[in-house]
Amino acid sequence: MTSGLSWLDSSRDDQQRMRELLKLFSDTESRDELGIGQVRDAFSDLLFPGTSVLQNRARYLLIVPWCFQEAQRRGLRGDRLAAQVDRNERKAIAALLREEDTAGVIGRRAGVGVRTLPSNIYAAALLKYGIRTGSDDDAPDRRRASRLTEADELTERSSGSWHPTLPGAPANFPNEVEGGLRLRPDEARWLRERILDAAPGTLLAYLLEPEHRPGSDGEAPWDAPIALTAPEPIGSLLRDAQRFSLAMHGAALLYNLLVAERYEQAGLSEHEEPADRYRDRLSEWTDRVSAEQSLKGWDRSGMWTLLVKKNPRISTNVKARQFIERWLDAVTSGAAGDAAVDLALRDLVGEREQSVKKGQSRLINDKLLRTWSGASGSRRLVFRWPQVHQILTDIHDGCAAGPSEAAGVRA
Repeated sequence: MTSGLSWLDSSRDDQQRMRELLKLFSDTESRDELGIGQVRDAFSDLLFPGTSVLQNRARYLLIVPWCFQEAQRRGLRGDRLAAQVDRNERKAIAALLREEDTAGVIGRRAGVGVRTLPSNIYAAALLKYGIRTGSDDDAPDRRRASRLTEADELTERSSGSWHPTLPGAPANFPNEVEGGLRLRPDEARWLRERILDAAPGTLLAYLLEPEHRPGSDGEAPWDAPIALTAPEPIGSLLRDAQRFSLAMHGAALLYNLLVAERYEQAGLSEHEEPADRYRDRLSEWTDRVSAEQSLKGWDRSGMWTLLVKKNPRISTNVKARQFIERWLDAVTSGAAGDAAVDLALRDLVGEREQSVKKGQSRLINDKLLRTWSGASGSRRLVFRWPQVHQILTDIHDGCAAGPSEAAGVRA
């Protein structure tokens, strides 16, 4: 069974971004209505490389290689190998669903018939962390790649190319997955070492160190006190991400206010007084901005240099860059304090949404206006923190379950 996105003739990273986009569209509060996704994702990749909003549990970084290794031990190749890997993944899903704790299991709702398998979701991470050690230089040609899912590509190119010290699969795998998604101590320490080696100097690596385990509270990385102690340049990047998130949240709220006003003008009433609700939220946002002293005199040149280096396409996306800069200028100057009634800022946000969504804009499309959920892209950016926090928790819990956490400390 192939992924529903196997038609994409693009790189693995592009396919991963498309899957993330589809997930975001299933969560109306997280949609990128204003076309700032490139910047959001660049921040996320700099802070937490190898992660995505589709990843929830760390043990899949081992389960996927085990599925391939089991098929490879049979001496299978080509299509037969790919088919066996597919069967192994679905057997593993069935085994995980039999566990008492099914939180984070891929296929939790769809079962073994799930279309997007773990190998699709974790392929980029396996490469990034050096768990799959093959070179990308032997990639299939473009025509062939367009016919393959990421799992197929991984199958075709991964024979014997797993890290030599990969921990072994539990007994009776994939028919059984002993421990479910809980990492054994040896697995957790091995994953920690792989990520620390692959992503040094990042917030992800910093928070993986035994003494830097983040607490359980907080919706964003900067809500974790230990994250705010990260050394430079990690600290500056995190502070820029925090300021960017706070500032751009106002644009998202203003967009929803514009939709809410049009919703009420159209006589729609499924959502009660949405315009007043977003005016209140914008007022609360203004108070937070006023209290954030670091926004005043915010030098963004270094931030843009890092973001463009991470994703050079940001530099060619002129309209997005101009929109972001104009909005950030308004926030840092204090002009955005009257965003709810400022005609220039209302036009800035409204025109940006229409330029991104064109005929699908709720500001001009009456049919889509009627389907508005009451919140569209209204959440503050948190740069994959919920998913990253769970993966960090999995690894820290696994390490702590062993005889001595000191064994996980790098020399």
